[in-house]
Amino acid sequence: MKLLSGCRSLFLITCSALGFGASFAQVPALEINTANAQLTDNIRAHVRLPSISCASDDVELARALRSRVATLTNTVERASQAVGFYFAEPQITLEKTADCWLLSIAVEAGDPVLVKSVAISIEADDDLFASTLENLPLREGSQLSHGDYEAAKAELTARAFELGYLDARFTLARLTIDKPQLAASIELALDLGARHRFGQIAFDTGGALSNDFVNRFVTFNEGDFYSPQKLLDLRSALNDSQYFADISITPRLGETSNLVPIDLVMTSRPRRVYEYGAGITTDTGPRLSGYYEDRFRNPEGHRVNATTSLSPIQRSLDADYLIPLANPTMENLRVSAGWIEENTDTFDSRSYRTSVAYTFVNRSNWRQSYFTNYRHDEFDVNGVRETSDLLIPGLSITKTQADSALVPNKGWQLFAQVRGASSDLLASETFVQFNLNGKWITPLGRGRFISRFELVTTVADSIAELPVSIQTFTGGDQSIRGYDYKSIGARNSEGLITGGKSLAVASAEVDFGIAEKWRLALFTDVGDAFDDFNQVNFKQSAGVGIRWISPIGPIRIDLARPINSGEGVRLHLSMGPDL
Repeated sequence: MKLLSGCRSLFLITCSALGFGASFAQVPALEINTANAQLTDNIRAHVRLPSISCASDDVELARALRSRVATLTNTVERASQAVGFYFAEPQITLEKTADCWLLSIAVEAGDPVLVKSVAISIEADDDLFASTLENLPLREGSQLSHGDYEAAKAELTARAFELGYLDARFTLARLTIDKPQLAASIELALDLGARHRFGQIAFDTGGALSNDFVNRFVTFNEGDFYSPQKLLDLRSALNDSQYFADISITPRLGETSNLVPIDLVMTSRPRRVYEYGAGITTDTGPRLSGYYEDRFRNPEGHRVNATTSLSPIQRSLDADYLIPLANPTMENLRVSAGWIEENTDTFDSRSYRTSVAYTFVNRSNWRQSYFTNYRHDEFDVNGVRETSDLLIPGLSITKTQADSALVPNKGWQLFAQVRGASSDLLASETFVQFNLNGKWITPLGRGRFISRFELVTTVADSIAELPVSIQTFTGGDQSIRGYDYKSIGARNSEGLITGGKSLAVASAEVDFGIAEKWRLALFTDVGDAFDDFNQVNFKQSAGVGIRWISPIGPIRIDLARPINSGEGVRLHLSMGPDL
């Protein structure tokens, strides 16, 4: 025990010498007793004890505490009045304890002052302030709170500024308290002054992009009512465009009576980007990749990019030419071409495609796309070789909402697509295919619950004559873990795996933090790819995983085992954002 005591003393001396002593030394305690939680919290927020360690000279500490006690009555009374208790009677005691000192504050709060009337006068269109007035924290019959009174004034002023009333001020702001009646009256009169408008918008784009193109990002015109929010939205849109390294938006306030000119100065990012890398997933094995982008092929913001990937199972090359349209943040036209080759235990496939897609954000803020894809495919599924040429028009719609881009604690994603081809329109086969998939993340205790699903169904005479990319397979890192990549499918009369017409996959996962940037996960996956609903044979797996939160999103290492088969544990590696 003497050795432990000596070590503790040496530890405290060392911490004190290094400046950390206050973090470990005991300090005087504060105890507050009231019958109202809001009152207790407000008193605690106002009362501060001297930051003196109990190890200090006892006479010096007692003197500092008694000096503080002398001013505490007024402090507690003010803190009580701030939340409506104007007849609060504090009892303050200071006593020596075995270890240090204890300051006790007991308050008989009495009855609170209630808001009797609220009169707010604003000479403006009722619709402009209706929502703000409805949600103000001031209510007749509620307990008086000076904080709510000040918050209401701040919200009205902020709303006026948001609407362009830059000179708004209160000509009357009166809080009258009738103590005997325990009643408060509030009177506010907001003089809005003149409503300002946007003046001339001056561009300095740095020369890489034309003023006409940059002006397409601007959602307001000269003469529109001034709005700080519209300037924030403009900055966000320009940042998201990936054209600019630096953006300066300066409103020239006060230069003219009611007009606010805007100066917009931008510095372009480097025009060309070259990237290369290496990675690994258990679906495709080790992978080399390359990326090239020309961010502004011309002053109208056209982009060119190309991506290539090389792995033992999958090789691909894709090129896109993107044309921003009237609103660059909301709509574009994309012309694409590409080649992909896959070799799995189930199939070999080679595909060449060209496509045109028109994409826009609709009124409900969903990203919607109309596309036409022409492709030539050569494929072999368990010894059955086919070729096809298809002109495939289609429609897709998707939306993602999340509280974080890489590791959301709450969010969702939904994607729906319909596509098809007809032998009467430049296609060797006829089919229609529907695809619906989504993901949902929500907090669960100290962790997260993550669920996902995918549903596919195809209407066709013979799925075997359609390309592998249209046939349905499942299994692997992103579908049913515990099974090899695309190893689950329908079976032919010989028992060999073939592509199915339909697919149903679901997953449930719980993960929680175990250390900084590390999470532990438990999961189960279930699903099947099949031709007929009478032939469904759902495969299920369960497993455990670890996640490292890297700068590019979680890197996942999973161990999964099929539940309804004799196969062993399989390792899965994957990476990327959760949504």
